[in-house]
Order: sequence, then structure tokens, then C-alpha cells
Amino acid sequence: MVGEDGQLSPDMRPFIQTPVAQALIRGRNVALGGSVIVAGILFLVLRQFALSSALAGVFAGLTLGLNTTVILLRFRVHSSTPLAVNLNHPFMDSEPMGEAHVRVRLLDGRWVDPGPHRVRTVPEELLGGYNLVQDTDDYPVLGHFMEKRDTNGTLSRHLALINQAIALRDAVNDVPDPIETAREREKLDSGLLERSWLEDEEAVDVESPLVSFFRGKE
Repeated sequence: MVGEDGQLSPDMRPFIQTPVAQALIRGRNVALGGSVIVAGILFLVLRQFALSSALAGVFAGLTLGLNTTVILLRFRVHSSTPLAVNLNHPFMDSEPMGEAHVRVRLLDGRWVDPGPHRVRTVPEELLGGYNLVQDTDDYPVLGHFMEKRDTNGTLSRHLALINQAIALRDAVNDVPDPIETAREREKLDSGLLERSWLEDEEAVDVESPLVSFFRGKE
């Protein structure tokens, strides 16, 4: 899955190469094609209203350039997702033949196993940016994940995809979902607490007449 140098093994695929991500690529291509059409229509309209071909071309070119930049920047957020899965993962849109695996790329380029838990980020005080940690009580650090502050929501999108990939991996591998397990444990604890409270309440109801009786004797 990961070599000794932290590189991906041949059976792993970066997220952007998975079938799930192909819809993003098609969306990018359609948007780029639409931008070309809009720029062409704008050129013809401006040319129709007696503007020179050069001036109409400048406006159309600026519009095309702006639209293309926005589309590519939005696509880059998804294409740069530091996530890889193997051929048995549901992201590959095929019937799994074995265990599913997930790998996450750290800032230094190494690919690591995120472990059995969901992940989150915590601020890195020394180097700046964020560390990637397992979302448990003691937050074991996986490594330095991002060097800058997240100002456009990229980090949130990446974490959402990574945690979704981990959840799907566990589903294929028949690993109990820790979130559902925690919810069930919380319900059980709540039920035990409620039952204990009712028993205490009944004890109080029984005890109160006895106390009154003995107090009356006094």
C-alpha cells in the first residue's frame, strides 16, 4: 500500500483518478466549453453593436480568461485532495475482492495510513499551519498536513472526503463504525442512568412514609 519511502504502491489510486472523481472532470470540461461559447457569443454581440473587432475581442478574451481561472481554481481544490484508495475501495466503483485501504498525503509528500479512526486537524504551533491527527481523546499526530491558514474552505472539503473514504473503507472491511458504536453506548448509558434514577425515585417514595411514621412515633 505504501512503500518504505512513503510513496504509493501500484494498487493505490489518487482520488482524482478514481471513477467517483470523473464527474468532477466532466463538470470542469463542460464548464470550460460553456465559457468558450459565452465568450464567442459576447464577441458577436459586441461586434454587432458597431464595436471594433479588436475591442470586442478584448472584452470576450477577458471574460473567457476570468471564467477559465475561476473554473480551474475550483477544480484544483478537488484535484489536489491528498487522498488515495486501493482497488477494493467503494470509490473505485467496483466489487471489492479484498480489504479496502486508504492513504493520506502529508505536507512533505509522504503517504500514510490514517489509522482506524476518523481524522481532524489541530494547529501546529511551531511550524504553523495544521497537523493531521486521529480524532480520539489523545489526538495522535499523523504529521504536518497544511502549512497555511485555510481561508477558502479547502481544508474542510479535504477532511470531509478523507473521513468519508475512511467510513466506506470500514464498511467494506466490516469494521464497526466508531460513531455509531459511541451512539449506542450513549443510549445504553442513558438507559442505565434513567433506570437508576427511577429506582432511586421509587426508593424515596417508599422511604418517605416510613420516615413520617417514625417521626410521628417520636
